[in-house]
Amino acid sequence: MFDFLRGRLEDKETDHIVVEAQGVGYKISIPLSTYEKLPSPGGEVKIYTWISASMYGKGNTLYGFLTLEEREVFLILRSISKIGAKGALEILSKISKSFPDFRRAVIARDTQVLTGIFSLTKKTAEKLIIGLKDKIEVLSFAGKERFAARNEQEIADAISGLVALGYKVFQAKEAVNSVCETIDKDAQAEEIIKQALKYL
Repeated sequence: MFDFLRGRLEDKETDHIVVEAQGVGYKISIPLSTYEKLPSPGGEVKIYTWISASMYGKGNTLYGFLTLEEREVFLILRSISKIGAKGALEILSKISKSFPDFRRAVIARDTQVLTGIFSLTKKTAEKLIIGLKDKIEVLSFAGKERFAARNEQEIADAISGLVALGYKVFQAKEAVNSVCETIDKDAQAEEIIKQALKYL
């Protein structure tokens, strides 16, 4: 099994890429976090890989990641009962905005952060807390927590306020998350809503 591919990026979509290496084109499924950091087609890339063999004879699926950290998290997520490789990739796309914050939320059993910051369903958040409780504490991630110092209730209130104004839940969460990257950590819901409206 090969550990990574280095080659020319021929095509990229939000869920997969095609990399040409030594005359062979490899179609690789990727998380959104990898897509956002890729160069334009024609550039050279190094993709860390993992192969999933189909149980029903439908062939293998090649998964790819820009960092070893992303691949490690993917494999841990995949190990949780009933998550699977596809589900793990979808979750990874959501939590990659801050692995340190995700780790803290799982350890603290904080479903509010997992649903509010990372846009996971409550059912998925609870499944991750149970499935990762004995695995995630030993992991260390690069970077600092970005959302830990914030008042999660203010964030939840801001999202609820935007939904009350007529925005979809996913739109509200994306806008609030964008605001939280730059706004003062002690900002109240009203200020968060005001700034979030600039993204909507």
